[in-house]
Amino acid sequence: MKNQIHIDEDFGWFIGDFDNNQKHRHYAIQLSIPLNDRIILKTSETTIESEKPVLIKSNVVHQIVSDSRHFLLLINPASTIGHFWNPLANKEIQEVTIRPAIDLKSALIDIDTEQQQIPAKELNSIVKEHDCFCSLAIHKGDDRINKALSYLLHHSERIVPIEEIANHCHLSSSRFLHLFKEQTGITYRKAQLWNKLTKSISQFGQMSLTEIAYQNGFSDSAHFSREFKRNFGFNPRDFLKISQFIQV
Repeated sequence: MKNQIHIDEDFGWFIGDFDNNQKHRHYAIQLSIPLNDRIILKTSETTIESEKPVLIKSNVVHQIVSDSRHFLLLINPASTIGHFWNPLANKEIQEVTIRPAIDLKSALIDIDTEQQQIPAKELNSIVKEHDCFCSLAIHKGDDRINKALSYLLHHSERIVPIEEIANHCHLSSSRFLHLFKEQTGITYRKAQLWNKLTKSISQFGQMSLTEIAYQNGFSDSAHFSREFKRNFGFNPRDFLKISQFIQV
């Protein structure tokens, strides 16, 4: 059975077997939920084997080494949904028993059979319910950086120079880079790369890898493949072979 994948604007989820992935890191917060057995996750510091949901904070090198089916949720930490999850990911890797993780696991019970329809709308609803765009400045964020994130999203087909986006936000380049890192927790370069990679996944099967690379501002397919594997632990060709995309 192929892995099931859904990509949304601020998050994406995967259901399946990911035992052949390599060590990798990405800027998303990751929630892994075992479906029919324990999950084993390695970081550079430790290994966790658990039947409970496991949360990995942004930018931590990790690897899935178990062959059991599980649910994997990737959340953009700079999004309003990410604002809810960011404070929870206070360790590199940890077991969690918070409500959204438990609700997701409950919705995922018994879907490891080929006959069971994946409750995609219910999964999305649970994720989107925990959106923390509150009035507190630390959560609402700086309007200029929100503007920058929107600009990046709508110009993912090319590399947006720092000078261009800083000017768009009415900031100097140095002030923009500092404020961006302060507000999002990541560098501007990593945020731009992540936007391009997540957009590329939705294009799989619609065009060649070379076309996808050029459409998203990579120099060539080799450059795209290197960055994809560095962030997801899979070569994009292998990823495409084992995956089926779900529209909601």
